[in-house]
Amino acid sequence: MRSSVMLMFGIGMLAVLATAQAAATPWNIVQDKSRLGFIAIQEGDEFKGEFGNFNAEMRFSKEALDESQFDVSIDVTSIDAGNSQRNDTLPDEEWFFFERFPKATYVTSIIREGEDAPFEAIGTLNLRGLAREIVLPFEWRTKGDRAFMQGRASFDRRQFDIGQGEWASDDVVGYPIQVIVDLTLERAK
Repeated sequence: MRSSVMLMFGIGMLAVLATAQAAATPWNIVQDKSRLGFIAIQEGDEFKGEFGNFNAEMRFSKEALDESQFDVSIDVTSIDAGNSQRNDTLPDEEWFFFERFPKATYVTSIIREGEDAPFEAIGTLNLRGLAREIVLPFEWRTKGDRAFMQGRASFDRRQFDIGQGEWASDDVVGYPIQVIVDLTLERAK
């Protein structure tokens, strides 16, 4: 009887330890070494831009994908599209409409093993008050207490009513937008 109780206790402790080891790790973004950017096309030429201010609550572990999650907040007003002419236009109602929609969010619902990359996050991007599911294929490497995440996701700007009125056609600004995620993270203490 006593050996049965000890065996059950041992199995219970192993289960607790396995669960503790598999918990998703919380991570903090190292802002000065991280980038949230994009690639777009204007008049047939590709250009790059980025958002200067963003933050995220991130929990990730390769061994606990079901507990992993990203909750990202982006200050849309911090956009830099690479030249002053574009930057002067982006706050307008036809584009990002800063006055009404100064923030965007990306919240994951699932993180799983990927097809085109080792992992993929499936989440909702809320931009200009419109919510759409976006898949973000990404790579994740760890080195000590640091992690490095690189990923790319694509969407059509019309999904979020970006570029309205005279900009609605893709003659001047192309429809596809590619988001680039390049993060350096530190294990939260």
